[in-house]
Amino acid sequence: MKSLITAISEHADAARFLVWPGDFDLDRGDHGEDVHLASGATLEGFAGDGTGGTYFFCGDGGEERPVLCADSEGGAALVAIGLPELLRLLLVAP
Repeated sequence: MKSLITAISEHADAARFLVWPGDFDLDRGDHGEDVHLASGATLEGFAGDGTGGTYFFCGDGGEERPVLCADSEGGAALVAIGLPELLRLLLVAP
């Protein structure tokens, strides 16, 4: 089964829609600052938003891992349990 990130990357219309109005850009996965979890679990940046925030997969595994969003002001929050849930949220309430 193809990953959702690959599927989005291969379909320019879907990627553009997620950039606007979804504010989710697969070309912006580098946060620019160190971000870490108190637990020591790994973080993998995979997308960003227009305000300098970054979406990270937490821990090891695939796209089913929890998703953390870190903003450019030093805040962070768990926003979804896996990429499918994050995309549903972005499509329903961009």
